[in-house]
Amino acid sequence: MNNIHTLHPPKSDLILLYEVVNTQGSALWGGEDEGEALKWLRLNLADKARLLVSAWDSDEEDAHLVGQSIDITGVVLEAFKEGLKV
Repeated sequence: MNNIHTLHPPKSDLILLYEVVNTQGSALWGGEDEGEALKWLRLNLADKARLLVSAWDSDEEDAHLVGQSIDITGVVLEAFKEGLKV
């Protein structure tokens, strides 16, 4: 284990946006507040909602998506099972 090294880059200037979507991919909620995102996901779990996170280069009207949105629903559901309270 002594030869394992990790690099943690400094906090990025990218803006993270969270979006709770239904099974058709339509947004139910979107914004920058992680807590609200988790609340909306929990409220819509019965409808198989998903939680996506995306990174943007700014919060201005001409912002550009950096990379692709990532579906973090599975990670959050496991955290809920482990006792994550929202």
